[in-house]
Amino acid sequence: MRLHNLRLILLLIIIHLVANTVHLGAQASVAGRWQCTGTGLEAETISFGLELKQSGSSVGGFWIIGNDEVPIREGKLQDNQIELITFADDRQFTSVAALEGDEMKGTWKDDTGRSGSWQAKRVATDGK
Repeated sequence: MRLHNLRLILLLIIIHLVANTVHLGAQASVAGRWQCTGTGLEAETISFGLELKQSGSSVGGFWIIGNDEVPIREGKLQDNQIELITFADDRQFTSVAALEGDEMKGTWKDDTGRSGSWQAKRVATDGK
C-alpha cells in the first residue's frame, strides 16, 4: 500500500512539473516588426514603426519615428500586457498595450501629463 501511495505522489509531482513547463513555454511573443498608428503630442494622427526583441518577459528594441530610431530603455511582457519605457526629448514616455494575437492596442503618457492612444499590427516576415 505504501508503494502505491508513493507512486501516486510521484505521478502527481511529474504532472505538476510538466504543466508548469508547458505554461512557461506558452509565453506570448512580441518579437518582430510592428506597423503602428496613434496620436502624437499635439493629438495629431501619426504612423510609426516598432522593432522588438524579447527574452522571456524582458522586451527591448526601438521605435521608428520618421528616420529616427528611439531605443526602448526598459520593456516587459506579462500576461499579454506589454509596457515600454522610452526617453526622448528630455522626457520619459511610458507605453502600455494589450497583446491580442498579431495586434496591440494601448496608451502612452509622458512625464508632463500628455497622453494618447496607439495600435499596432505585426508585419509579416518572408518566413511567415
